Amino acid sequence: MDKHIEDEVKMIDAHVQGEPEEEIYHVYNVPGGVVILRQGEVPEDQTATVIDSLPQTEPETHIPTTPLPTKQRSEPVTTAFIGVLLLAILIPLFCIAVQAYYIFNPFTVTVTLLERSQQVTVNGTLQLGRLLNPITISQSSTVNTTGKGHHDARAATGYITFYNGQSNQVTVPAGTTLTGTSGEQIVTDADANIPAEQGSIPPTLGQTTVSAHAVTPGSRGNIPIGDINQPCCTTAIRAINTTSFQGGQDERNFSTVTKTDITNAATPLKATLAQSINGALTGQLKNGEALQANPCSPTVTPDHQIGQEATTVKVTVSLTCSGIAYNTQELTNSVTQLLTSQAIKELGTGYSLLGDVQVTTNLATAQNKKVVISFNAQGLWVYALATQEQQHIKSIIAGKTKENAMQLLSMLPGIERVSMQSSGFGDESRVPKNVQYIHLVILAGI
Repeated sequence: MDKHIEDEVKMIDAHVQGEPEEEIYHVYNVPGGVVILRQGEVPEDQTATVIDSLPQTEPETHIPTTPLPTKQRSEPVTTAFIGVLLLAILIPLFCIAVQAYYIFNPFTVTVTLLERSQQVTVNGTLQLGRLLNPITISQSSTVNTTGKGHHDARAATGYITFYNGQSNQVTVPAGTTLTGTSGEQIVTDADANIPAEQGSIPPTLGQTTVSAHAVTPGSRGNIPIGDINQPCCTTAIRAINTTSFQGGQDERNFSTVTKTDITNAATPLKATLAQSINGALTGQLKNGEALQANPCSPTVTPDHQIGQEATTVKVTVSLTCSGIAYNTQELTNSVTQLLTSQAIKELGTGYSLLGDVQVTTNLATAQNKKVVISFNAQGLWVYALATQEQQHIKSIIAGKTKENAMQLLSMLPGIERVSMQSSGFGDESRVPKNVQYIHLVILAGI
């Protein structure tokens, strides 16, 4: 052996003798990872293959070696460990969550009961209230007339007196025409038999008067006294109109009063007066009182009658009314007592009034200085389940099948309809045994 080599071997031996004894480790491949064992130990899986052997202490740096990548080879072991650890934590957490859900969301049943209800009505009279002092108010309105009238021309009429200066009777026949100083012609309507003159001293002329009319219709025929004063017909006969002729009129159109004119004027007056008189009567009420106004008939008075000629008509409407004042709370209390008695007769016990009684007054009259009010009233009565009865209902259905529970509930008095609904996890076919998980919803049937 070369001396140089021998010197090197000695140096190595000397160095090794000063160090502790080395331990050898083997690295085996196993399914899912690797196993590191000290020399002399046998892996459980005899088929494991040694992939490397390492001493416990690393050699001196001057001896060339290949370092072991321990971090990369231990990574599969760490992943499996973490998976097992997470599984061990999640399973208890899941169980706790399920238990918490059952605690906060227990299996419950909600039972809805529709109670029976019925309207109860009563009509009657009560001696209640006081009579208010009567009040009279009036109001007028003037409107234009809308009727249409027409007059044909009409001849004037009057009388003609005939005077006879002869010693014998003279007859002037009907239809004799006379012309006045105005130029109007007058015709007699009857024979004028004029007696003879009386031979007294002085002599008295015989005379007679007959009716006559103007030949031409119109106002021109209304001649004044003496317009006819002339000899007539034969010797010693004279005709005179000792009175004026009247009634002659020209043809014309004019306005007249109609029934509609009066109605149109009176209708708004009635409405205004009704409001005014209601306010006046209300002013007599005391605190807590209501007004029952008695019917009052208005009086309508026009200044022109229907058909009468007029361009306007003035209509006056008058109202005289009285009323009854009554205490509303006293009336409601009395009527409620009557309704309650009626409800007990019709429905029996176990029913209660729902809401307020509706009272309507129809008429109030004063009889022998006593006020009597006529009314009708109605109220809704429903079957009432008290708290104790509700607890009893829960106890009789607890633990029963839903079918049996529904039958029991439907036989309860005063129950119109039953429904049941469950929630949470549990036996859907049964009602919970614990009554605290049974909820009642009470509805009034309306």
